[in-house]
Amino acid sequence: MAALDPLGTAARSGPRRKGARRTAARRLAALVLAVGVSVALPAASGSAAGLPQAPKDPKKKYAELQKRAAKLSKEYRGELVTLEETKKAAERAAADAARTDREYDAARADVARLASTAYMTGRLGVVPIISAAEPGAAVHDAAVVEHISRNNGRRLQALQALNARATQSQATAAKKLDAVEKEIKDLESQRTRVRKLLAKYKPEVTRTQAPAGRPDGVSGSKSSIIGNSMTARMRTALLAIDGRFGPFPAIGCSRPGDPQDHGSGRACDFMESTGGKMPSASAQAHGDQVAQYVISNASRLGIKYVIWKQRIYDMRGSGGWRQMEDRGSITANHYDHVHVSVL
Repeated sequence: MAALDPLGTAARSGPRRKGARRTAARRLAALVLAVGVSVALPAASGSAAGLPQAPKDPKKKYAELQKRAAKLSKEYRGELVTLEETKKAAERAAADAARTDREYDAARADVARLASTAYMTGRLGVVPIISAAEPGAAVHDAAVVEHISRNNGRRLQALQALNARATQSQATAAKKLDAVEKEIKDLESQRTRVRKLLAKYKPEVTRTQAPAGRPDGVSGSKSSIIGNSMTARMRTALLAIDGRFGPFPAIGCSRPGDPQDHGSGRACDFMESTGGKMPSASAQAHGDQVAQYVISNASRLGIKYVIWKQRIYDMRGSGGWRQMEDRGSITANHYDHVHVSVL
């Protein structure tokens, strides 16, 4: 029985026939590579099963949420901490997703191009492939296919890993965007109550000059005050907290140039440790008591929110502690102090 070459033509003897068989075999192996790569390549960096699906137009959705968030910040007297942090996290996640998508698309196109070139030219950059019509060719052909697989395996594995990372990045971005929407809906649901709260506690400003000195500071406190300048409401809250739980290692209030509550005299940090160190177990328990006291007396003291142990309790929301994004240090994550902001 006449043997058939890879293209299905009858095998014939002679140097020309052998050369043709080698070329055909090379193209067959290239075709195997091309098909194998096409099968191995992830079709697209879409979300995997069970992961949050990104909205069809995330930019449009985010723009709409930004508009709602800006309106809330204006209505609710600014600094909606959890909302702002969630928005920033969503922006970082979206940027990461876009970057990994670009990397994935470029890598996938590169691998597909190499596979296509190999198929069209038969230039695999490997040892010559012996035709299946020649003695012992089966062993050699298997070795060549293994060689191709080994050389391209790392490229494919890297591409698959990149696809998985892109998919996860998209899922994270979708999750963060959902969190922004959830936070906005929660705040919007509290409009009637918050309006009454803000009507009760009118805005206050610090007064740094007066005939009798500095009426915006604190005197008679148990604890030393860093940045002793604040609104009358913050001073009342500070004296109530310090009088019950002081002395603290320090209380930090005014920070000139701060765009948020510390800069406007509406916030103080009640330190439970210094030097950026994690407080002792007893100091943490003390901080728990301070935070709970402030929450329990929020209506009387005009509290806006409390931050403690990387959590925030915002009186303008529906209630309860909310986990915050990781800011990278003990102090930035409020593990060594209880932050108190007033309306």
